[in-house]
Amino acid sequence: MPANTFPRSVRKAHTPALALLLLLGLAEAAPAQALVPSPGNTAAGHPLSEAGGPAGQETGPRGSAPPESAPRGSAPPESAPQGSAAPETGPQETEPPETEPETEPQRECTTGTGPRQREVEGYLGLPVDGTQSPEDCAAIRDFQEREGVLPADGRASPATYRALYARWAAGHPERMLADGHCPSERGRVACLDLTHQVMWLLKGHKVVVQAVPLRSGAPGYETRTGRFSIQRRVRDDYSTLYHQPMPFSQYFSGGQALHGTRKNIYSSPGSHGCVNLRHDDAERLWNWMRVGDTVRIWGRKPAE
Repeated sequence: MPANTFPRSVRKAHTPALALLLLLGLAEAAPAQALVPSPGNTAAGHPLSEAGGPAGQETGPRGSAPPESAPRGSAPPESAPQGSAAPETGPQETEPPETEPETEPQRECTTGTGPRQREVEGYLGLPVDGTQSPEDCAAIRDFQEREGVLPADGRASPATYRALYARWAAGHPERMLADGHCPSERGRVACLDLTHQVMWLLKGHKVVVQAVPLRSGAPGYETRTGRFSIQRRVRDDYSTLYHQPMPFSQYFSGGQALHGTRKNIYSSPGSHGCVNLRHDDAERLWNWMRVGDTVRIWGRKPAE
């Protein structure tokens, strides 16, 4: 029968059923479509945090590469403290162990009694008996080594006595002032005691340069004695006769002068007539004295 021949009431009864079937079909297709994110809105309605990761999990900025993970089972790399140098590799050089310096065995002192034994014993504070003992010998040798007296053999030699006297005189300026051979004058006065081989400098009634050792003329070249005055001064002179430097030369009698030397001040037999002083002592005297200052010399150089 043609469709249009159905009664209108029958067609109206089938219409709701067909609509229901159509709605059910659309409902089954809708969940599948909802699971596919749309290209323009991937985060909307998705169970992810604002950064795009699972909720509660921190992630890096968008567009950054994910951090590299270490292989399973491997320990994380240890980082060195900031500012520390990288450990050195390779064999390490070790310093050899320190060894105690070998000490030279003390030499036995065996020299006998010297010509100035009693005087030397007295100045060194030893028992004064005039006879050498091993203890005397060791004490004299120690002093000789400190003062540069040669030979440093422990013998109470004339040079050792002169060195001791010079040290004593330096500590007793009042005794130098009381010496009648060199009275104070107006201006500066250089006082030279050839017997004890020492000199000092006065200015008025005061010792301004303490007693220091000197070395006067050897036999045949004796230093002249008397009262003189400084005639000329040459800071860096040189002897063309004896081929020797003469620093801080202060001439007082012809070619004889006060001047410095690098030689041992206690060495024998003596100079060629000049008065030798240690270099530093000669410089100090040079700084004090002037042309016209007085020089007084007395005594006689003792035999060696």
